[in-house]
Amino acid sequence: MKLIAALSSLFFMPALVAAISVSSDAVYDNAGQSLASVACSDGSFGMLTRGFTTFNSLPKFPHIGGAPSIKGYNSPDCGSCWNLTYTNAAGIPKTISILAIDLATPDFNIAQSAFSELTGGNVASGRVPIVAVKVAPSVCGLVSAAPSSTTSSTVSPLTGIDWNLFNDDEIMSDPSPIDFASAQICQATLDFLNSNDESDGSDDGGGSPPLSESSDEQANSDTEQVDNESLPRKRMRGIHTDPAEARKWYPWIDKILDLFLWLLRINGVNDVPSIKAMQGINKALQNLCGIETKEYKGKLGNVYFVNSLSQILAQEMSNPQVRPFLHFYPEDTGKSISETYQASGWLREINPEDGTPMIRLNNNDFFIFEPTMLIDGRCCIPIRWFLREGVFYAKAWLMEDTPSGWVVSEDREIEITQSQLLKNFIQLSKDHLLYNLSHPSRIFGVRSNSGPGLSKWTRTDPTIGNRWRVLAKGHRVYSLPLWMYCDDTSGNQSKKWNKHNSYLFILAGLPREKSSQEYNIHFLCTSNIAPPLEMLDGVVDQLQLAQKHGIWVWDCIHKEAVMIFPPVFALLGDNPMHSEFACHIGMQGKYFCRICWAKGVDSQECPHKNLPHDSCARPNSPTLSIHSDVDSEDTFTRPSHKRRRYKESMESMLRRIGKPRRKKETMATLDSFLEQAKMIGTKSKLRAAKTETGIKDVFQDFFIEKLFKSYKGKVSTQAKEEALKAAVDKLPGDIKSPVWKLGLDPHQDTPVEILHVVLLGFVKYFWRDLVQNQVTPAKKQTLIIRLNSLSVAGLGVPTLNGSTLVNYAGSLTGRDFRIIAQVAPFVIYDMVSQEVYDAWVSLSTLVPVIWQPAISNIDEYLPRLEADIKYFLLKTATWTCAWFNKTKFHIILHLPEHVRRFGPAILFATESFESFNAIIRAKSIHSNHQAPSHDIARGFAQGNRIRHLLSGGFFLPQELYQSWKKDPTNVANSEWRTAGPGGLHLIDAPDSTPASYLGLQKPAASKAGSCKSNGTDPQPFHRTLCGQKLPNIVLNTAASQQLYVTNSQVYLRNEDLCTIGQFVIAQIHPSQPPLIGCVREILQQVGSPNHLQNRPDGILIQTALHQPPSHILPAGQLQPVFMPRLILQQEWSFIPWSCLLCTVNTQHDCQRHGCQANGLQYIYQERIQTDQTKATILHQNSLDDMLLLNMCQMRDAAHLQSFRLHSAPLNEDAIIQRSVAQAIVQRKAGEASQSSTSKPTKTPTAALRQHAQSPLGTPTLAATPSGGVSLPQHASAGTSSGGVSSPRRSRQASVVYPGQITLDFR
Repeated sequence: MKLIAALSSLFFMPALVAAISVSSDAVYDNAGQSLASVACSDGSFGMLTRGFTTFNSLPKFPHIGGAPSIKGYNSPDCGSCWNLTYTNAAGIPKTISILAIDLATPDFNIAQSAFSELTGGNVASGRVPIVAVKVAPSVCGLVSAAPSSTTSSTVSPLTGIDWNLFNDDEIMSDPSPIDFASAQICQATLDFLNSNDESDGSDDGGGSPPLSESSDEQANSDTEQVDNESLPRKRMRGIHTDPAEARKWYPWIDKILDLFLWLLRINGVNDVPSIKAMQGINKALQNLCGIETKEYKGKLGNVYFVNSLSQILAQEMSNPQVRPFLHFYPEDTGKSISETYQASGWLREINPEDGTPMIRLNNNDFFIFEPTMLIDGRCCIPIRWFLREGVFYAKAWLMEDTPSGWVVSEDREIEITQSQLLKNFIQLSKDHLLYNLSHPSRIFGVRSNSGPGLSKWTRTDPTIGNRWRVLAKGHRVYSLPLWMYCDDTSGNQSKKWNKHNSYLFILAGLPREKSSQEYNIHFLCTSNIAPPLEMLDGVVDQLQLAQKHGIWVWDCIHKEAVMIFPPVFALLGDNPMHSEFACHIGMQGKYFCRICWAKGVDSQECPHKNLPHDSCARPNSPTLSIHSDVDSEDTFTRPSHKRRRYKESMESMLRRIGKPRRKKETMATLDSFLEQAKMIGTKSKLRAAKTETGIKDVFQDFFIEKLFKSYKGKVSTQAKEEALKAAVDKLPGDIKSPVWKLGLDPHQDTPVEILHVVLLGFVKYFWRDLVQNQVTPAKKQTLIIRLNSLSVAGLGVPTLNGSTLVNYAGSLTGRDFRIIAQVAPFVIYDMVSQEVYDAWVSLSTLVPVIWQPAISNIDEYLPRLEADIKYFLLKTATWTCAWFNKTKFHIILHLPEHVRRFGPAILFATESFESFNAIIRAKSIHSNHQAPSHDIARGFAQGNRIRHLLSGGFFLPQELYQSWKKDPTNVANSEWRTAGPGGLHLIDAPDSTPASYLGLQKPAASKAGSCKSNGTDPQPFHRTLCGQKLPNIVLNTAASQQLYVTNSQVYLRNEDLCTIGQFVIAQIHPSQPPLIGCVREILQQVGSPNHLQNRPDGILIQTALHQPPSHILPAGQLQPVFMPRLILQQEWSFIPWSCLLCTVNTQHDCQRHGCQANGLQYIYQERIQTDQTKATILHQNSLDDMLLLNMCQMRDAAHLQSFRLHSAPLNEDAIIQRSVAQAIVQRKAGEASQSSTSKPTKTPTAALRQHAQSPLGTPTLAATPSGGVSLPQHASAGTSSGGVSSPRRSRQASVVYPGQITLDFR
């Protein structure tokens, strides 16, 4: 990003060259013609003056001619060199260099032979269009230029910089290819700077006149000061005390820019500008087509800067790399869902006013909430447009024409298609009398299901129709929903401290493969001072302005102006940020869920107390508080001895989701908080109210705290009331969180973030607990060896480094935990108990189901996802219910609902946003830290400009843009322009470095079907393995006599690399289920069309049978492995390579065959094999016969689901009772250990280990007549008599701790 910023002023300026034409004249082919006959003859700039006499004495003859830049005799442009590019009808360009020696009108006129060379012999065409770029004279072979003493000034009217790129006295030889390219770029840059086509603008985004001569003198003066050897060459950071001067600082790294300017100098460019001059160029270009950075002073008193959201969106609509992929309408794809715009949230639930309000058919615009006539004579009001198989449909309300006017029947919703539309609002207003109908503006009332009678129509002003019709003035209107993201990241190299809160966004209408790219992530603002909600206030201001008035943009697809508006579709972030968005007290609160009213219980509460929302949470169902040392975002500290806090019960967490929280009730609660704060002495009461509701608005709290402080120190009641009233009068108009202005519900529109909940939640918890508490040092070494030896074929990951994954378990990232989730069951099978192993397997098989990128049947997927989540929670409860102190085990229950509303969970995962944090950190590191919010925002604004121009985005000159914003009809469509071929070639060129920085590399050519020979000689068919196994597949003698080549690998349709011996999933017949087989041979017939294209003629696979295996352990205990066992059959198939769907990961069944770490492998250092060795797993028996199908594989997981083994149903009640009983004994063991050692229990595993070593033993459950369970006497704290408490209701255990309340576990 920084290098591109430094190179920006050079990369795209050569492109601004207009297309002109060229003709031919045979006069210039006359070799002996005297140069005295042309305009460039004997003047100071003439060719005779330079020592040339005739045409053939000129270098590169006959590439000579007249140029329009030469206006007459002795023109300063005599001897200039031009690259003329002509593109023929086949789209093939041809470029030649022409030496200008004569005048020409209106465009170029060159020698006939040169014209023939340029056009490929098409001399008869007369005049052809070309693109002309002025280049260095050396390109045309001139060894000297006109005398420098007579050279006229080349001061740029655009920047005021005197930049003479070429030294007239320098002797130059024929240029090398690098010199040639450098000279082209430099000369075109000079031409652009000296052009008068564009004007400069102010730094604030408004237009300003070009730099004057005085400013040029000032720039030259500053340059002299910078170049003064007595002064330091580097700019001092932080030397400006004046804020206005300090704000002008631009965060370029001097070393990079100095290197860039040095490259110009060594390539023959003289008078290279200084850093200050480059800043002036950058400012001019930024004003030409850049993004404005706006200053805000927040309500909390902090200053921060936000980039212009409207300008970013405008660039996206005019960017040919983005606009073709945008979707503005939801799509009804039935049960198949792979994108956000196909899910129920956008398709059915979004506020209709936030969707695209119109469609255009036959140049007629049909808007929602406007009367529309159908071809059958009925009238209706469309309320939501959507697509189905490429055809527009709408949900609509029928209308009834009554003597009083139209009645809209909201209780009679119909579905219409575009073919049924006859007349829109405008047409119906003109023709309603022809159909004996009331005027469509006469809407009398609305009939709905909410009650009898009619209500008033409030959706629009019925006399004018939809407001967007008026605002758009006949142009299209689109909605661009946004994924809005906020997170904090360190601004330091160490990734510690200096926290920056940042807002980013992605266009929700982009398909997943595009939205996950860094190229399509947009920065809005950051600050290490202003909190997130204060910055959100500035973002919301821009959003509301855009939603009210719309944004005029240029649509590069329709080649016309359109209007857009940006609603926020959902808020993304980690769990603490989601809680802050939802005005939620946090995951440590009693009401710990931001989405529903799930509730824990304080020990001070009576078990029988009627609590709010008691239908959603049982007051006497706590989970035992066994705390873990596994760090997480929701880890909380141990309660004090005076008050013990319990979370939601494990049973409740498993069985239900609470009543959903709603925006309306939360806002009402916040209003009540403010009313309470306006009364004296309510601070404690308000604090209790926040606890009892789980609602806390940190933005509002800032102002409420001011109210409490206003009367602190006052003695009398009257004085307190007066001080409080004065403080209330000073409050801003709205002190609630700005999130409520977004139009969404932050409780329901903050989808479960699977990165932090699953990978950085469950997987991290389990792995750290495993490494830190469950395995001994000797087992750790075995674990490392197993990880190192594990096969990763089919997983799409590099070979594992077991030492890193084990020894640095506390410092792993989401990428590491993604790998661990896919392999853990195959390396820990004999290191943990059966219960722990089962929990691991349930988690590892759940992960690929969650990360499924496409859902073929949503009605089948959601129940399966819910069942898998419940299975995982039950298996975790079988291990220990202590894990349920982690509230993420409850949050995951909301995931199926969010998948239904927003699409596959991978769409709202935040991995791409998290990666983008590294760019924000880099910009902070490379700044002077004096104005981080301003400098980082400006840096990204510069990047937006470069990205747009190098992507071929359209833009207007500044003076035309200001006029276009007021009225798009004032500017002709032809005025919009892009960078020309010179600049865009820098991106289109192979292996383009700027393109790689921008993420604009052209997609690599598909490798699908390409194969690699194994190096063996061609052989007859009968000698191949295929010929031996399937000799009859060759139907004719000629084919059997052909030679065949065998290959070692082939790329499948999804570009998986498949090698010999790799297991694959194949779909041979569409009507039959897929099968699993092992690739045995990849065959090509020599000379066949496939062989010529390096594709196989067929693949020989050996079919594998998959079945559920069972292991009989030495002790005789049955232990299922949960992974299908693959048994190769003597069934062979020769199929096309296109039938192979994907490769799969298989693992050797080491548990069954007792594979040990008794193998050796040489260690490589510096890529050299040494004499040192390390242990590796030596597999017993044949690998092919003892394989397990890895159902934890995330890559291509959708194909694997059909081979899934369905687990036996679990006895939920028995698991809950057993887990509760175990937790009680665990609690007692922990307390006993603490009383003797004063050392708290750390983790669930550590607590269980203490319990196992205690004399209490393992509790047993006995059935009671009531259907409940009773505990052994030693397992309960008992009553004074030491007996076991009788359960009060069925399936309930009760235990009394001395001095505490009774705890009931259902």
